[in-house]
Amino acid sequence: MKQLDKPRCLTPWLGVFCCWLSLVHGVYAGEPPGAEAGEAADTSHQIAVLLSRMADAVRSLDYEGTLVYLHENRLEAMNLQHRIDRGQVQERLISLSGPVRAVVSAQERVMCVLPDGHPISVDRGGSRFLDAEGIDPDALVDHYRIELLGTARIAGRDADVIGLIPRDALRYGYRFHIDRETALPLKSDLIDQNQDPLEQLMFTSIQFHPSDGDVADPQGQPIRSAPATSPASRWRFADVPPGFELVMHHDMQQPDGSTIEHFMFTDRLSAYSVYIDQDTENGFEGVASIGAVHAAGRSLDGYQLVAVGEVPATTVQAAIAGAHLLPEADPRVQ
Repeated sequence: MKQLDKPRCLTPWLGVFCCWLSLVHGVYAGEPPGAEAGEAADTSHQIAVLLSRMADAVRSLDYEGTLVYLHENRLEAMNLQHRIDRGQVQERLISLSGPVRAVVSAQERVMCVLPDGHPISVDRGGSRFLDAEGIDPDALVDHYRIELLGTARIAGRDADVIGLIPRDALRYGYRFHIDRETALPLKSDLIDQNQDPLEQLMFTSIQFHPSDGDVADPQGQPIRSAPATSPASRWRFADVPPGFELVMHHDMQQPDGSTIEHFMFTDRLSAYSVYIDQDTENGFEGVASIGAVHAAGRSLDGYQLVAVGEVPATTVQAAIAGAHLLPEADPRVQ
């Protein structure tokens, strides 16, 4: 499998890193209500409360800490400074190992300083470094098991552990270690359906600072809770991977005047994007990866299609396998 040369910023947990390289429910039918049903309802409520507190913590706390990021058997250390200033999140991420790299984000832009000292500025794309917005356990139960996995101790602090575990091999899930006092996620594991970690992000030390009391303003509607939509486009997607729905479609204008169509699909936790471009000169065919981010490309009717997401390779392959272009309407037909 190829390695991606220029990964796109498409997911909560790898959104910042793209700058360096260029976010048990259910009662069985027929089962009478009883103690077990009551315990399941209590657990479901407890998980929902923890996830809601986690989202609030990410938007309201001021803190600074050292993180380690484990991926592809590589370990990176970083310093993260996070503060809320008059309702706006400001983040500063600096590498502590390897080449000197820095990422500073504020409002809708992310400024990245690459190892050669060259700064670049990119759109934030709606995600924070720790993105916990829009996770609704009730919307996930068809494709994920939602479980309390016990307790742990991270960075010297007590934490409750929640698992959002995939029911199939078409998506990845998460294991969150949520600080018992502040509800900030102190550790996040990206996991497969066997709960094996693919990537791990963990604070080794953290210090909380007094806040000005403001909560960060929402930056639009979270993709995870966006309503399903139909594309205002001639492109259609048959046999979309089960559970995934189209929630966003827009045109991206390029400097040369051309247009790339962007479609985003989500199962309310995981997400992938499909990009369609008329420029096929340097077309990408097949599958490529960088860590847990996979991409699949193909050419069709003079267009280049690329699907990218923090999902398994089979998912991005299926995402474009059923794509087809509707014929142009005859202007003579009214």
